Amino acid sequence: MKYAALFLASALFLGGCGAPGEPSAPSGPPQVVPMAEEAAPVPTKAEPPVIPEASAALSRDALAAYGAGDAARALALTGEALGQSDKNYEALALRGLLIAFDGSPDEGVTLVRQALALYPDYVQGSYDLAMALKLGGHYEESIDAFRKVLEADPQNVWSLYGIATNYSDMRDREQALFWLKQAVTLAPAEVKPEAAVQDHFQWLHGDAEFDALVR
Repeated sequence: MKYAALFLASALFLGGCGAPGEPSAPSGPPQVVPMAEEAAPVPTKAEPPVIPEASAALSRDALAAYGAGDAARALALTGEALGQSDKNYEALALRGLLIAFDGSPDEGVTLVRQALALYPDYVQGSYDLAMALKLGGHYEESIDAFRKVLEADPQNVWSLYGIATNYSDMRDREQALFWLKQAVTLAPAEVKPEAAVQDHFQWLHGDAEFDALVR
């Protein structure tokens, strides 16, 4: 599934929220006024653990190797990065994804979850988790992880596509086509060729709506 690497360059966008107004002061005779409850604080994002530069550099090299299609070198480099720092959540997540692709998805899921335990807001890690879960056939959990990516980046094409493939593998035609249409709308030139040939959608070949989407 070569689309897995394409998320690496995705942009992330986060929003904010406003504050409520104050109530007017009471009039008339003195009365007991209950204290107003303090507004719940806006949750702050957890700070990622600090990764020593030597370990971070190895992670960057691993990512570059992965992007170039050299999975064996990428895996070796993640091991070196973790040898420098066991808190390198980036190396942990990438290693988990690579191991999942190499035929051990449940082991990969465990590693990616360890990465997210170190830094729960690591969006790339949520994508890696979605992919590892998908490879293990845990489609519902994979959809949840893809949705978490979309909370940060609503137009992340390959998360939309990933959800579509999960629903298709579950033989849910309506949901598969719904999510595939969203992905095609955002990036037709990239998504249509993938959907037209990948095994996920073979059972939909000949379906008029699917054929129109990928034509």
